[in-house]
Amino acid sequence: MTKNLKQHLLTRAVFLLLIMGLLAVGCTGQNEQVPPGAELLAEVDLATQPHESAVVGEFSLAETAVVTLTYLVPEVETAVFDLTLTGPDDNYVILHSADYRTDENGGGSWEHNLAPGTYQLLLTASQTSGTLTVYWASE
Repeated sequence: MTKNLKQHLLTRAVFLLLIMGLLAVGCTGQNEQVPPGAELLAEVDLATQPHESAVVGEFSLAETAVVTLTYLVPEVETAVFDLTLTGPDDNYVILHSADYRTDENGGGSWEHNLAPGTYQLLLTASQTSGTLTVYWASE
């Protein structure tokens, strides 16, 4: 094998490894935010329509438990964004914001000790591009 051919093959191999590494990082960014064992609660395409206290998810608890909600809202820009959890005894503000903007890692989490009962996740948001995805887990 000539020196030029070896150098060419080595350059291609390095390039392929670099591309594969970038793809792997790009595909795992959002999933790292979701706790193991969490279940999908809601997935909403924010571009379809504005939402005004729309029920986007529901879950029930048979006994008192610590509930964690993890929400992902990458690349969103909206005039208003409210995410509220309603339950048998109270309402809980998960996120309330005017002029809400996020980057590709937009999102967060909320945790609270909740009594038994049925809970609904409500969304108020202006129509915008992007998707809201919410996961829930209980301990």
